[in-house]
Amino acid sequence: MPTTLVDDRETGLAVGYAATDWSTSIAYEAYAAALNDWDVKAIIRDGEPIGAAYFKDGEVHVSVRPEWRKKWATRGVIAQLFPDENAFSRITPGHDYMFDIFRRLGFSVYDNGIVARAN
Repeated sequence: MPTTLVDDRETGLAVGYAATDWSTSIAYEAYAAALNDWDVKAIIRDGEPIGAAYFKDGEVHVSVRPEWRKKWATRGVIAQLFPDENAFSRITPGHDYMFDIFRRLGFSVYDNGIVARAN
């Protein structure tokens, strides 16, 4: 079954919070408040929530449960994550393997950690 994005903010927030590698402890309420003006969707695989996608002003971020990392990103879900030609993201330190994935998908990779659709 494919990986899909689902308009389910509450599930997205819950699984995204659990899936994030926090560098400092943050309460769930503070996390949810910080994302108040972001569009949040659940990432579903085989009927199971495996992560969350966060969208705001062309910026896209993803939190995926550790057991699904390196296994969830299909071309179809990447197209859903980056529908806008100006969409971009930043790769979190420690997830450097994502640079190669984005390069293979045709994204431009910049020295500051930003990846963007190649024009």
